[in-house]
Amino acid sequence: MTKVLELLLGREGERVLLRSPEVGYFTRALPAGALLAPHAAAGVLHSLGRRFDLVAPPGVAGRVVNARPELVLAPVGYGTVLYELAPLESGVPAADAPSSVPEATDALVFRAPHSGRFWQRPAPNDPPFVRPGDLVEDGRTLGLIEVMKAFTHVVYRPTGALPPRARVARILVADGGDVEEGGALLELEP
Repeated sequence: MTKVLELLLGREGERVLLRSPEVGYFTRALPAGALLAPHAAAGVLHSLGRRFDLVAPPGVAGRVVNARPELVLAPVGYGTVLYELAPLESGVPAADAPSSVPEATDALVFRAPHSGRFWQRPAPNDPPFVRPGDLVEDGRTLGLIEVMKAFTHVVYRPTGALPPRARVARILVADGGDVEEGGALLELEP
């Protein structure tokens, strides 16, 4: 059973600092620009063989201004700053802040075969493997999943409800975004 831990709250001027509540390995970090609201999902901490879902503490609302850690599992100590938040602009209410990666509402969703960091392209200057509107068939590479600097090709396989051919409607994970096994990667159309 996964437990939930609130991030520790600190302030520096108008900036809000959210700190690690435990020693461990931090993963599923939100990207710079993401919005955080009270009790919103803010990543995962693995500590002493246990998994903790991290959430923003009550009374916190802001936009993440720091970059994600380079490592999929970044070592952190108690009190390590995980997020630096800037105050929300006047037109964005905190209640509308997303708590995690949006799930596709359509039945045709291609899901991650395992956990790691999802990359849409083979190298930073290369074009993505697929774009919205592209047709995918059995065997087509959709991206890469990185785990500890080892890259695995994510290949389209028409299993379950997935048809032999489908069109990419949306890419649901940002380039370099953390994914869990079974998490939605692509929304597809028949």
